[in-house]
Amino acid sequence: MHTCPWCTTSYVNWQSLCQQCGGPLAPLMGQELGPEPPPAPRKLPKVYVQRVRWTQNIATMVGPGFVVVGLLFAIPMIVNKLWLPLLAPGFFVLGGISMFRYGWKIAEARLRAFRIGKAVKGSIYQVGSDTSQHVNGRYPSRVVYHFAVDGQRQEGIITTFDTTAARLFAGQPVWVLYNEAEPTENAIYPPLS
Repeated sequence: MHTCPWCTTSYVNWQSLCQQCGGPLAPLMGQELGPEPPPAPRKLPKVYVQRVRWTQNIATMVGPGFVVVGLLFAIPMIVNKLWLPLLAPGFFVLGGISMFRYGWKIAEARLRAFRIGKAVKGSIYQVGSDTSQHVNGRYPSRVVYHFAVDGQRQEGIITTFDTTAARLFAGQPVWVLYNEAEPTENAIYPPLS
C-alpha cells in the first residue's frame, strides 16, 4: 500500500500525485529523488494543515483540555471567594495555555517550511526507533536528515508513526524545504505523515 503523506489516502498502486488532494507521493524505493518541489509560496492541502495543527499535535489537543478542567475547578472557587485554593486550577489554566502555544508554534514552523521554504537536496543520515515513547506497543521512527545552507551543515529530525519511514536508509537523497530566515524550520518534502 502507498499512503498519501498529505491526506492519508491509501493506494494499491503507486502514483506520483494523490487523486484526493493533489499532493505528491514519496518516490518509490530505488528512485533517486522525486521532482523538485514547486516554487514558493506553496498551497498546502487543508487536511494536511489540520493534521499538523490539531489531529497529530498532542499539545494543541491537550492544552485546551487543561484550560477547561482548570476553569471548571476555578469558577466555583471564584464564586465562593476561595482565593488561596485558586492557585491549583490556575496552574492547570496556565499550563494548558503554555502547552497550546508551544504546539501551535511548532505546527506553524513546520507549515512555514512547507509554504515558503527553499528547496535543497539533502540526505537521510539515520533511521531508527524512538524508544522513549510508544503508543499501543508501537515505537515511532526517528528520522535524522542533513542538508546544507551556505556551506553549513544543518540537521532536521522527524519522529513519526508513518510506516514508510522504515523504508528510508542512510545516504538516501531527499528534498528538504527550509525557511531561509530560520533554517531550523525545515521539513522533508513530500512529508512523512
